[in-house]
This record gives sequence, C-alpha cells and structure tokens, in this order.
Amino acid sequence: MKATPPWPGAWTDEGLCGYARHVGPLWSDGADALALRIETRHTNRTGRLHGGMGMGLVAMALAQAAQRAVQAARPGATAVLLTQQCELIDSAFEGEWVVAEARLLRTTRTLVFLTAQLCHGERVLLHASAVFQIEADAHKAAVPSSAPAPQVLPPGYALREPVDAFSAHLAPIHERIDAQGERFGGFHVTPAFLDAQGGGGIDNGMLLLLADLFLGRRARMSSGWVCVTVGMGISRLAPVRLGDWVTFDSRAEGQNGETVVATGHFRVNERPVMSATSLWKMVEKL
Repeated sequence: MKATPPWPGAWTDEGLCGYARHVGPLWSDGADALALRIETRHTNRTGRLHGGMGMGLVAMALAQAAQRAVQAARPGATAVLLTQQCELIDSAFEGEWVVAEARLLRTTRTLVFLTAQLCHGERVLLHASAVFQIEADAHKAAVPSSAPAPQVLPPGYALREPVDAFSAHLAPIHERIDAQGERFGGFHVTPAFLDAQGGGGIDNGMLLLLADLFLGRRARMSSGWVCVTVGMGISRLAPVRLGDWVTFDSRAEGQNGETVVATGHFRVNERPVMSATSLWKMVEKL
C-alpha cells in the first residue's frame, strides 16, 4: 500500500506521467504543490535526498504552475521553460516527506515568472526561480504507449556504471572517452524521460538531474573530492523529443576555496539544446 502525504487536502498520484511516474510515486494537490516520500532510489551515497531528484521535483512543480497560469491567461497556449536557477540549502533522509510548492510572480504577454521551494516540515531544502515563455502555437505530441525500438549506440559509447541507487534507477546512461581523455555523456530519450504533464518532449526535471549527474562527476574528477551540489542553473535552447540521442560535454571552470564551478552543454545532432552552470562544495577527499 502506497503511503499518502501526511497533510490535509485532496492529494492524488493520478494524472502525472513520463518522468514523474518513473521516479514516483509523486503526489499532487491539484494546485501548485508536489509531494514525495523519499525512498532508497531517491538518495545519494550518503542516504540523503539526491540533489538531482530535489531539483527535478521542483522543476515539475514549476512547470505545473506555469502551465496553469498560461491556460488562465491564454487558453490553448503552452508554457515552455527558458531558464531555471536552483540553490540547495539543506537535505532530507530516506523515509521523510518533502513537498515542492511553486508561486506565480507575474504573467506578461509572452513570459511567466515563478519561484518555488522544496521543504521538509519547516526546513527549506531548496529554492528555485524560473522563467517560461508562452507559445501560442506550441503542440504537445501524444505520449507513445511503448518505448521506441532499441537504438544502436554511436561509436565509442559504453554503459556508465551507476554511482548510487538514484542513478541506477534512473535510466541507462552512456559515456565515451576521447583520445585526450575527455569524457562525454550520452543517452536515448525513452518514455521514462518524458514530460510529467504529458507530451513527447523531455521533462525539465529529467534534464536537471542528468546535468547534476554529469557535472557532479566533472567536479569530482577536477577537485579530487566528493562534492555536493550548491547551485544549478539551466537554459533551454531547443526541444528534446522521444527517441533523440542526446550528448553532453562538461568542463571544470575552476575552484574558489572549497567550491568548484562546472559547466556543460546538451546537444542533439550537434545542435545545442541546453546549457548548465553549477556550483559544488567539496566535502570529502577521494
């Protein structure tokens, strides 16, 4: 029997699909909040809520609130993420409940501005802000009922060994190393990656957590320390659809005291689809 959120209200785990269904069960209050009871597969190697999972949960809450605001202002239009910024403040542990709640700041003719928080009780774990673009003619493709046919990996890519329960549950992630020793990530977009609200595009939360996984490895390799996420910013540049092969490259920009800055780019057929900038704190020597 699934545990239900311990707060009053009409919480439901119905209606969410794609990425939300894959990493859940997630619960919606039908308005601006999403709740999750942390399981082993949502945690990192320390048993805490994985930073990528926390950012993904907030991303879904922001998208849900943005779409509702757009429908109220311009029925039939769609909210498309332009940029999202997250700051990770605290963490929570397996068995605890967390809730992500979004707040609409302003809707203009073409843009929607929002903020959100992820909380455990009275503790704020994560703060985020986002800007969505209103697209009147955007079309959401229906979610296929089954996965696309298996695709052949590009030359040089091999399955990446998961580093924790969260990445093991997430999806197959691949990696190649070039002649200079540089590492590149890659993955096929399957139905488990898709928009939590329906549609044929990748979920913003999935992109955030993938950026967290790849950039976390870059920060680790650059510093020689186990690192935890302090902040992550992404900018969406183009759609990512079901069946796409997405590549990811990263670089360490430098260190400042006990922090590391790492950046990265997602591409489909060499076309940039997202950029990411992240800040990491070094916590334990490898």
